[in-house]
Amino acid sequence: MSGVIQVDRFTRQNQSISGKFLPADLPRLAEYLAGDGGEIVYSLQGSRISDQAGSQKHCIKCIISGWFLLADPGTLKPTRHEFAIDSKLILVGSEADLPPLEMESDDEDYVVCGNELDVLERVEEEILLDLPAAFGGQMSAPGKTAVPSRAPAQAGRVAVTGKISPFAKLAELKKK
Repeated sequence: MSGVIQVDRFTRQNQSISGKFLPADLPRLAEYLAGDGGEIVYSLQGSRISDQAGSQKHCIKCIISGWFLLADPGTLKPTRHEFAIDSKLILVGSEADLPPLEMESDDEDYVVCGNELDVLERVEEEILLDLPAAFGGQMSAPGKTAVPSRAPAQAGRVAVTGKISPFAKLAELKKK
């Protein structure tokens, strides 16, 4: 069952939550879908970790896997997209709490979050960051193991920006 989790209690008590979504349940993903097929399975595990200064940080381990059909930007045909995401999120209260980029570990993503975390939105964000670059994703996000494997980058602070229209490729071909 999805919903909103209380970050402090979730991480302090090492709680976990798991469940399933249909790809159509994720509104920002819907624009990339090429059909109703697919399944998204998730598990979130809360914990507390200490930083180098000894202060406690909220940590959530995200494991998300599944598949759905994407509209290929070149051919517009449905393409099966399988994924397996394994990320470690460090939740901070404000942008002022973010460490300098050079101090971040490649296996952690820092996320600005209040005391509540919407599970559906978090799962959706992780999937959007995992989309192939042709669809606006960041396939080289740190701390995430995807199919295919990815190289480290600084995606914890990168927002998914802009849509890539499947018609843009057709317009480019038409010019030739």
